[in-house]
Amino acid sequence: MGKTTVSVNLAYALARRGWNTLLVDTDPQGSVGLSLSEKARKCQGFYDVVHSGISPLPLILPTRLPELNILTAGQSHHFFGSAPESSDGLAALRRIVAELSSRPFDLIIFDTPAGLTGSSGDVLRLADSVLIPQQAEPLGIRSIPQMLQAIQYLRNHGSKLEVAGILMTMVQADQKESTEVVRELRALVPAQLLCQTTIPRDPIFLKASAAGVPLGLLHRQPPAAAHVFDQLAAELEPRLHLNSPDSANEFTRLMD
Repeated sequence: MGKTTVSVNLAYALARRGWNTLLVDTDPQGSVGLSLSEKARKCQGFYDVVHSGISPLPLILPTRLPELNILTAGQSHHFFGSAPESSDGLAALRRIVAELSSRPFDLIIFDTPAGLTGSSGDVLRLADSVLIPQQAEPLGIRSIPQMLQAIQYLRNHGSKLEVAGILMTMVQADQKESTEVVRELRALVPAQLLCQTTIPRDPIFLKASAAGVPLGLLHRQPPAAAHVFDQLAAELEPRLHLNSPDSANEFTRLMD
């Protein structure tokens, strides 16, 4: 399970918890659109905004959940033939973020390509927080120190980027190799950086992706794996500095 699966399901879980959430796909492969619908695949989106200078606001797609909106990658074929210089891309992203911030979103989640360069590096420079999904595989944890060093470099050069957490994914509780990776990572990084929530390896993720829905919408009764993202959303709220709703609004009495 990769970044897009985490992004889609976490965005859905946070929106279900009442946060106005915008999911932005910056992966030139258009992973979010591929995961969700035929309509989303064909719409203009992030890369159209980067290359043409148009406003991103009219391109935001609503979903059936009022608190969740999506800006797809759009027509990203331009990315491969004429990708903008890094400085141009960063300037375009600053404009996009400024325009998106004018809307009443509680948080904007960027699903980025793998790596630390290109649009991923630009997003990291401007982001407040980063969630690092890490598969529970022996070779995977070798990239974590490099990622943390890159984040520290950005912070040393003026970025306010914080690590919201390192999220272990594809965890197989019945496989020694998988649980050993989790143990090694807990020994490798400060405890506060690791999310307590872990995402299991489960074929249900493939079903949801093939159907183009978050796990919570796959069946009338959400599968157990969907509740893991509810737990993750609750764990991340304080890390993302999302203020809890006023206690007076947390419930409605059945009777006066």
